[in-house]
Amino acid sequence: MTIIGSYEHHPDLGLEAVVFLDPESEACVQLQRDLPGGPRADQHALSTGASAPVVGGVLQWRRLPAVDGGAERFEFALNRRATALFADEVISFEVVAVDGQSVDELAAHIERLLS
Repeated sequence: MTIIGSYEHHPDLGLEAVVFLDPESEACVQLQRDLPGGPRADQHALSTGASAPVVGGVLQWRRLPAVDGGAERFEFALNRRATALFADEVISFEVVAVDGQSVDELAAHIERLLS
């Protein structure tokens, strides 16, 4: 199953996010951060889109190359609170970017949001 990834910048909400959406189930994972000047501009958070964000939810992440004609894979190791939210210590999925964006751009946004 391939997940669609996009970068979103929402000045009206005061945050930016890399959003991963499963088009079949409509399940969502959001890696977000407040825009500069916001109360949590120095911390990332992880959410399902419907859940309260888990601040510092990602401990580490990695990007894996495509295998057998599939898409690249993103893996995220989660802290205890995020593990409870996602029912696993690691979330992993093949990702493709929405039209007009690239997987390289998504990876750069993830690096920046987690730093």
